[in-house]
Amino acid sequence: MGTLILTVFLTLFSFLHPVHVSLLNIDIEPDTGNIEIVFKLFSDDFERIILQKYNVQLNITQQVDPGVKIRDVNRYIEESFEMMINDNKIGDWKFVRNDLDDLSIWLYYENKYQGEIESISLKDEVMMDLFDDQTNLVIITYGEKQNGYRLNYRNRSITIRLD
Repeated sequence: MGTLILTVFLTLFSFLHPVHVSLLNIDIEPDTGNIEIVFKLFSDDFERIILQKYNVQLNITQQVDPGVKIRDVNRYIEESFEMMINDNKIGDWKFVRNDLDDLSIWLYYENKYQGEIESISLKDEVMMDLFDDQTNLVIITYGEKQNGYRLNYRNRSITIRLD
């Protein structure tokens, strides 16, 4: 009987416990040097981190576009994400747009890199300052090649060689 109660409790707990995961898509077009990054984050968690860090209420869980508050969103992304190509930091990401769905906010940025790419280094600490069980899934597409990676609180960065 005790085992049954414990099993039911653990099953219910696993359904009630939130999942802390984000998705980062990185598309690099080798011919043009265009780089597009797209973050998908749970709206309620993202609202919470922006409120906690900058005292700014986004209201994206009510499907309200961030509007002028996007500067705080961009600030957070700049502080939590870093990309280097061939040991050169890629900065000044241009915010393109955001999309909202029932549970998530999608953030789109773009940049350019001229020259041959031998290595890509990423640091993705998005939401890790709020959750120590955060998992950030990263998908990198370079031309026709695509690879996926999983980052977490202990493993926040990766370097991949393209040669």
